[in-house]
Amino acid sequence: MGHFAPGALDTRTWCGLREGAARVAPIDTNAVLKDAVKGASTVPAYALVIVCLVIVFAVSTQVPFAAMIVVDLTVLILCGYVIWVIELRSRRSVATPLPGQTQRILEMRDLDIPIQGVLEDLVGEDDVYVVYSSTEQREFVDQLGNVVRPEGDPAYGGAPEKRATTIPDAVGASRLQNLLYLGGKRSRLKSITSWKDDFKSEYWDSSLILIGSGKSNAITPQVLKEFDSPYDFTPNFNAIIDRTEPEIFWPADGTHLKDVDYGIVVKLKVTHGDRTTVYLVVAGVGPYGTLAGCKFVEREIQRIHTDFGSEPFAYLLSVTRDSTRSFTPVVERQRALPVIRR
Repeated sequence: MGHFAPGALDTRTWCGLREGAARVAPIDTNAVLKDAVKGASTVPAYALVIVCLVIVFAVSTQVPFAAMIVVDLTVLILCGYVIWVIELRSRRSVATPLPGQTQRILEMRDLDIPIQGVLEDLVGEDDVYVVYSSTEQREFVDQLGNVVRPEGDPAYGGAPEKRATTIPDAVGASRLQNLLYLGGKRSRLKSITSWKDDFKSEYWDSSLILIGSGKSNAITPQVLKEFDSPYDFTPNFNAIIDRTEPEIFWPADGTHLKDVDYGIVVKLKVTHGDRTTVYLVVAGVGPYGTLAGCKFVEREIQRIHTDFGSEPFAYLLSVTRDSTRSFTPVVERQRALPVIRR
């Protein structure tokens, strides 16, 4: 808004409805402007529109009556529209006391569409099961150096307490659950394993996140085979293959695993009439391959959305095991997949 100098408006403005009408008391427009601007500083921003409206009304008294009516009605309509727009935008904005909070909220806003698009039913209202990798622990060494056999130790009660997952797998699963939370998944998210006493047949009707290869998750190979994933594991799960080039292995031989691990991220989308189920497989040859897949989904959700939108996909990844270097998954291959209709 421009600055008004003293005297910019006539301070002795007279109002008249028609020629010869009785004169009324003069209006000090400078005083009106001063009071309006002062009040606008303490109320919402759209008060500035009202200030402009007052000024236009005051100035319009200098033109013929018919023109004044047209001008005032036009300005009133335009000001009403501006106020409506400002109010509408204010309802869609969030005020934060700190700049850092604003930045974090903006980042969450930018992630929402990719998360919703890529994960789809995984962030919906229905039940979702995270199927953890797990192995049965019949003997291990605790932090005190003792050999522990859970079967005979009363501290380890039921079957779930005798099972374990690797730390990289657990970290990876937590990253995926964090992504689900950002996507609005606040309830009906359940953590289970693939053991027969834990995984029920009716869970196939729900969307699933499968962590780990067939060595630690019996559901993973079933899903990859049943729905024709292009990337799969060898029968001993020591390497990954591309079904279109089965003679190529990742790794080429077991010695390479000392330096590099490999993993896959596969989204399978199955429709049953009007119902859609999503299976997200994140599995590695070793635990770091699984973690690489989880980190890739978390860090590169926007890239995945750019590559495939809401469509099914498959990535084959590699990651270095060198702890002194950045843990950054590298895409070796990627492929779009069809929606499976049943």
